[in-house]
Amino acid sequence: MRAPTSESSGITPNEVNSEPTYYCGLQSPILMAKTRKNARRRFHGCAKFNSPSCCDFLMWVDPKIPDHVRDMIVDLLEINQALCESSQSRRDKVDVSSLLAEMKTQKGKK
Repeated sequence: MRAPTSESSGITPNEVNSEPTYYCGLQSPILMAKTRKNARRRFHGCAKFNSPSCCDFLMWVDPKIPDHVRDMIVDLLEINQALCESSQSRRDKVDVSSLLAEMKTQKGKK
């Protein structure tokens, strides 16, 4: 991995909020990892990711989370997603039920 063009060896709060420039000449905004291993961990990466001209730069913004804490967070996010989907499914069923009841009422009035 290559280092950013900055000569600083540490990351200051101002650097975390800035977009560093890499050897490929582009700047990268702060991105968020979507893998289970680094779920929602922020990082700077080459803006040409998945391109042959990618310089393969990666710099973490957030510190590494201990494995047991990371697993707990991922599990809670999965539970939350399941609850949201279940809640939406129930709302959809209620909407269909009320729509059917209204249609039957309208049909009975004719």
